[in-house]
This record gives sequence, C-alpha cells and structure tokens, in this order.
Amino acid sequence: MLRTPTSFSEGTTVEVRRHFALSQVELGRWLGVSVTQVRAVEAGRRNFSPLAETRLRRLSDLLPPRGPALPAPEALPPLPPRVARTTKQARETELLRRRVRRCEHLARQLAFQLETLDLQDAALLRRRQGVAALRLALATPPAGAGPGYDAAGEEAWLVRIEADVAALPPRPGPLARAHLALRQRLLLEEAAELRRLLAAPVAQEK
Repeated sequence: MLRTPTSFSEGTTVEVRRHFALSQVELGRWLGVSVTQVRAVEAGRRNFSPLAETRLRRLSDLLPPRGPALPAPEALPPLPPRVARTTKQARETELLRRRVRRCEHLARQLAFQLETLDLQDAALLRRRQGVAALRLALATPPAGAGPGYDAAGEEAWLVRIEADVAALPPRPGPLARAHLALRQRLLLEEAAELRRLLAAPVAQEK
C-alpha cells in the first residue's frame, strides 16, 4: 500500500547518491531494499521502513558541512590493477594482435617487392650494358676473318637479343615505387602504434 512520502527520504536519497556518486542499486544494497523501492521513494510514491531510514541517516550525516569534504583528486588512492580481462576485452585484444601480424606481414611483402624491383633493375641495367658492349664489339669485323665469318648471322643474332631486351615489360616508375614505400611505412607505423596500445595498462571502467 502506498504511503505518503516524507520529505526526508525523498530528497535525501538523491542528495546522498549525488554526493557519494552512488547508483540506485548501490544505495539499495546499503539500505537493505530493492532498487525498485529506491526509485519509488525518489519519485515520491512511498517511504522507506524505519530501519532503512536509520541506515540512510547514517550516510546523510556524512554530507557536508557535517561530514568530511571530498578528497582532492591527487589524494585519491591508485586504482587496483585489473586481474582479469572480460571476454569482450580479450576479443578486442586478439583482434588488435591479428591486425599487428597482418600489418607486419604486408609490410614484409612490400619490402620484398621493393627489394625485388631493385634487383631486377640492376639485372636489366647489366643486360643492357652487355648488349651495348656486344654491339660495339661486333661492329668491327675481326682481324683476319676467314671464310667462317658470317657478318649477317652475327647481326641477326644481336638484333634478336636487342629485340628481346626491348620487349621486356615497362618497369614501375618513381611514383609507383614511392607509393609502395609509403604503404610499407604506414603499415609499420600502424603496427608499432597498435603494439604500444596493447602494452599500455588497461583503463579502468568508470
């Protein structure tokens, strides 16, 4: 049966909860009542029992100016370390670790690609140098060329090699290589930042 609320309970519960940053559930546990009853009292629909009123008065007597003031932030004790992570946190951590591995894997692939391009460039340059040297060397018939000398055959052989070199696919230009290098750098930076996040202490939930 609903009772006419007293001004003490109705206003004091909110004041106590606000000052000590308590939820309705937490205050209800202190008073030995349900959260539904706390809500009803705060809404002015009912009263607390005499026992709950006594326990509420115990906290209300601690409100300023009778009770101590709230401690300064720097005077607060350190938060206790988290002993175990929740399932959600463990899942998020695993996803971040997978992303780190993925970033580092892709960065290694790009590094290998860039290294391969450099090696291919060096091989192509060496081949062009060799063909150019042959062109210069074979331009002059050998001294004392005998009947076996076949100038047309040598020229055809050399022209075929030069054609093979000219038919090679075009090499990636400076912009394309700079893009690959940028992607590799960004992947490594992302992996490093994620590792810092994973190594940082887990923030306490408020």
